[in-house]
Amino acid sequence: MSASSHQPEVEDGIEVVPLTAAFCNVASALHAEGFEDQDCWSADEMIALLDVPGAFGFLAFAPGNEAENRLDIPLGFIQMQAVLDEAEINTIVVAKEARKRGVARKLLSATFDRLRETGVGRVLLEVADDNAPAIALYRDCGFAEIGRRKRYYRRKSGREVDALVMERDLGACVLGWGD
Repeated sequence: MSASSHQPEVEDGIEVVPLTAAFCNVASALHAEGFEDQDCWSADEMIALLDVPGAFGFLAFAPGNEAENRLDIPLGFIQMQAVLDEAEINTIVVAKEARKRGVARKLLSATFDRLRETGVGRVLLEVADDNAPAIALYRDCGFAEIGRRKRYYRRKSGREVDALVMERDLGACVLGWGD
C-alpha cells in the first residue's frame, strides 16, 4: 500500500489515508470479512461508489517495516457520501483482529474533520439492531437513534434484521469524544 499525496495521520501505529480506487481491492476484502453474513461490495462496486459526487472514504492501516520485511496491514475503512450540509456513512468496517483498538474512532474522527471542512453539519448512518458493539461505539461517538427500518437487512440465512437510523450533529460537543 502506498499513500496518496495526502499526508497520513499517525496515532498509536495506525495511519489513515484517503480511500482511493487503488485501495478498493483491500477495502472489498475487509468488507467481505466484516459482513460475512451479508452480500458484500466488490472492488468495482466500491470504485463506482467513490465516483458518485460527494463520496469519499478513508482507509486505516498499520504501517509495515521494510527492514523487518513486514507489509502494511489493512485495519479498516469508511465510505460515505455528502450532499449539501448532510452526509451518510454507507459503510464502516474494521478487521476482526483490529477491533477495540481505536480504528473505527480514528476513521470517524478523520471523516468528521473532512465533513466540517466542507460545511456538513449532520451525519446519518444505519446499523443492524443486532450489532451491539457498533451501536455502543456510535452512541459513545455522539450518535443518537432517530428511527428504525423494519427488516432492512437480510442475512444470507434469510433472517431479516431491523436497522437503527442514527444521526450526529457535527456542531455538538460530545463529552469524552474529544473531536
